[in-house]
Parts: sequence; structure tokens; C-alpha cells
Amino acid sequence: MVNASHDINDSLSDLISLDASPKFMEEAFQEVANIISKALVVIGIFGILGNILTLVVYAKLGFSETIHMSYVALAVSDFGCLLTLLYMCFCFSYLLEAILLRYRMRTDITLFANFTGAWPHHGFTRTPAMLTAWVSFERCLCVIFPTRVKLMITRKVTKVVLAFIYVIGCCPVVLAFVGMQTEKVFDPETNFTTLILKYADQTQLNRANQIAFILYGAAYPLLSWVMVVVCATFLITALKRSVRWRSINSRASAGATGSGDAGSTKISLKETRVTRTVVIIACAFIFFSFPIAAIVVFALINREFSVNGELHFPLMISVAISFLFSGLNSSVNIVVYTITGSRFRSTLVHLFQPKLRKT
Repeated sequence: MVNASHDINDSLSDLISLDASPKFMEEAFQEVANIISKALVVIGIFGILGNILTLVVYAKLGFSETIHMSYVALAVSDFGCLLTLLYMCFCFSYLLEAILLRYRMRTDITLFANFTGAWPHHGFTRTPAMLTAWVSFERCLCVIFPTRVKLMITRKVTKVVLAFIYVIGCCPVVLAFVGMQTEKVFDPETNFTTLILKYADQTQLNRANQIAFILYGAAYPLLSWVMVVVCATFLITALKRSVRWRSINSRASAGATGSGDAGSTKISLKETRVTRTVVIIACAFIFFSFPIAAIVVFALINREFSVNGELHFPLMISVAISFLFSGLNSSVNIVVYTITGSRFRSTLVHLFQPKLRKT
């Protein structure tokens, strides 16, 4: 009996048919896919638990600060990203094979996983990218307009923006299913039913499918990545200036006391901590999303870097690595919040204190 975990490890390698390509490239892809599949299961479980804890902690902290609303929206989309990653691993595991066998059904697992898992994953992956861009942009406005930003970005404005991002991030996934057909063919000799998933026109994509591919394959990842890079660069520069300003100001006012200065310093330090958190999240996004951005750019430059091109396996190895980085990007935020946020850290610890006392 084939072990289930072994089949999960082969999940990424089953995403495509391994046809006439150099043997060493096929072997390299198999090795990379097996390693990444193992890592994805561990990362996915950790990330899902981490995002659930993030939601619980911010629910307790409340939403008086608009940044908390953005963090929660980010956690929800990251949760969906990890869930769909694990689902795709499940699709290529022995478990799904056993379920289909029990109901005496067959299907093209690659197409089944693509329609039911990969496309929803694209939606959840691009949404946190745009949310990270929004959080970075919001923090830039806080630096540029420190006294007016609370009037500009209210809770109502934040809700509208977050809802809009979710709509444009997830809804276009529906376009990928336009023209898709399902068909069941029963074979009385084997007593098996074959489920066929296909596009009505198998020779070319329709206009709706093309829009979905352009949005998720190029526009969303590249625009989000560029915007986050620009905002992160600005915020890092602002942080350095803030540190220098506080250093000069503290030396100039050494020995002076006053409640007004203390309050101003407290607010400044609080805003600096939030900015530092956003910068770390933005830098993590830049690093972890770089592979997919590089894949998109290189695929646009070199037409052979495609599923049907000569660089078939290098593309698949790159995509496998981008899946791993995507999973990491959706899992690390709770670590960032815990390290940089004292209120988040204390609330998180408090959640486990009753259990710790019992033990």
C-alpha cells in the first residue's frame, strides 16, 4: 500500500506531464518537488494556526486603530492562501485517489487540482500582495501627513478599501471558469465513471480566460511588488531620519523636562513601532514574492520559458520554489507581530496563560 505522505510529497511533480525533456532536468524537478512538498505541509499547518491566532489576538485588541483592520484582512487572505496550498497537496495524495476509487470515478487530477485549487490559490495569493501594498501606502501617508492622516484614513475608508481589494483580488478568479465544461462518461465494462473537465474551445482561451491570466499572471504580482518596493524604500528612509532627529533632539534638550514633550515622544515612538512593523512585513513580501515576479518578467522576455517551451522544466522548478516562498510569506506575519508589537505579544501570551497554569 502506498503511503499517503509519499503521495503528498509527489504533489508538485504531478502538476504537469513529464514528456520529452532532458533526463537530468526531470530528475532535478522531481527532487526539488519532493523536498518542497514536504516543506509545504509543515509550513501550511504552522501558517494556518498562526493566522488563526492573529485573528483572535486582534479581535481582543479591537479595531480602534485602522492598521489592525488591515492586519486582520491580511491574515484572512493568508489563511486562504495556505489552505489552498494544502488542498493542492491533498489533490495529488493517496487520500483523493482512495476517495475516487471508492466512488469508482476517474479524472485528470492535474486539471481537477488546477480548477478547484490552483485558481482559488491565485486569488488568495494576489490579494495579500495588494493588501501589503495598501498597508505600506497607508503608513507612507502617516509619515507625509502625520496630523491629517486620521481624517483621511478613517475606519469607514479602511473598510471600503479593504473590501475593494478583496473584490478585485478574488472575483476575477471567476473569469478563469468561463467556458469550462464538465462531462461524465460511464464505462459499463469497468464500472467506472470518468469526470472530464475542459474548456469549450481547447485550441485557444476566450477573452475572459485571457483577462484572468493577465491579471493573476502579470499585472497583480508586478504592480504590487513595485508599489511595495517604492513604499518600503520611502519608509526605511523615513525611519532613519526619525532616528537621527530623535538623537539630535534628545541631546539638545538634555536635562529639560515637560509633560508635553513626554507625550509627544510617546506618540512618536508608538508610530515608529508601527512603521517598523510595516517595513518588516513589506521587506518580507519583497523577498518572498521576488521569485514569482522574476518568473513573470523572464517569461515575458523569453517565450521558451513556458509549459510548452524548451525551458519547460526550469519553469516548473521555478514555480515550485515560488510556491514555497508563497507559503512562507503567508506564515511569517505572526512572528513579525510577536517580535515588534508589545501589546500583540502580551495578548498572545495571555491566551495560553490559563493552560500553562493548569499544567
